[in-house]
Amino acid sequence: MNRIIQEDIEGMLARRWDLDKLAGQTILISGANSFFMSYFVYLLLENNRGNGGNTTILALCRSRESAQARFGDYLKDPHLRLLIQDVREPVRYDGAIDICIHAASPAGIQSRQESPVDTFQINLLGCQNLLELSREKHSQRFLLLSSVDAYGSFEDQRRRKETDLGCLDWTYARNAYSCGKRCAETLCALYRAQYDLPYVAVRPFQIYGPGMSLTDGRLHGDFIRQMREHNRIVLKSDGSAIRSFLYIADAAHALLDVLLYGAVGETYNICDEAAECSVKDLAKRYATQKGSGVEVVFDDTKRDTPEVKDALSVVTGDSSKLRSLGWRCEMPLEAGIKRTLGYYFQT
Repeated sequence: MNRIIQEDIEGMLARRWDLDKLAGQTILISGANSFFMSYFVYLLLENNRGNGGNTTILALCRSRESAQARFGDYLKDPHLRLLIQDVREPVRYDGAIDICIHAASPAGIQSRQESPVDTFQINLLGCQNLLELSREKHSQRFLLLSSVDAYGSFEDQRRRKETDLGCLDWTYARNAYSCGKRCAETLCALYRAQYDLPYVAVRPFQIYGPGMSLTDGRLHGDFIRQMREHNRIVLKSDGSAIRSFLYIADAAHALLDVLLYGAVGETYNICDEAAECSVKDLAKRYATQKGSGVEVVFDDTKRDTPEVKDALSVVTGDSSKLRSLGWRCEMPLEAGIKRTLGYYFQT
């Protein structure tokens, strides 16, 4: 395992006193090989090794190659089982499943643009398949990873609370991801109403850290890729948009807190008010931390592209509901950027 990730997992284990609540349980996770969910998997498997947690992970992944690359250190671990399939197909498993987590979703800007039908179906049909499996297995809890994108757009620029509901054009193909997340949340609520299925949901804002893709068009990965290839960061916009960022280890803790302590039927933002900044400021922080003469430049020719024109000016969230569960952010933005650069530049 990479040194930065190993340090993160060791630090997470030192913070968690409650992983015995998952002892002996079987957890099915769709999208388990995403960079975010991988930390969740690493944490539980390392807890098994160090503390006898005896938690089994059923990692449902679409690509065997990607899953083997992500979990290479654990492929012989008896507590990790790979389920390779498209989550849009019914999920079959003979044994008990105590917890279902639906985290599968194309998240990159490019995939949303090129495959809107796939994006929508994986979010909605995948959610229904896991809800049906959870109902069949009488699972103790179902956790949905929704998204900040489910909020849609607002005229005001205040931080979003879980009860807010913005405008969202459901006929616009680029909104396939946002609408898919909204529909998945609706479906969870309906299963709760009709079948009394115990679900909770989270809406992560922008999560960054070791293991994220450098090619899916999201900010942190895009900045790192450009620095590696050209030793500079090129912004397509004026960089004034405000976003909320959260280091992956803190996000994984938030996920665990909601899973273990969240109220059934409730949704929780995963974000940190202290880590809000403009895109331009974020780029400058990366350039400064990296050093070596990295410059931040602007490309005015890209201002009319959909990803620039459609971008909201402010996307920030209120974390008070999450904090009421006892969650606290431990990694400041500057420190998180430093660790992320250490992973990708092997410093």
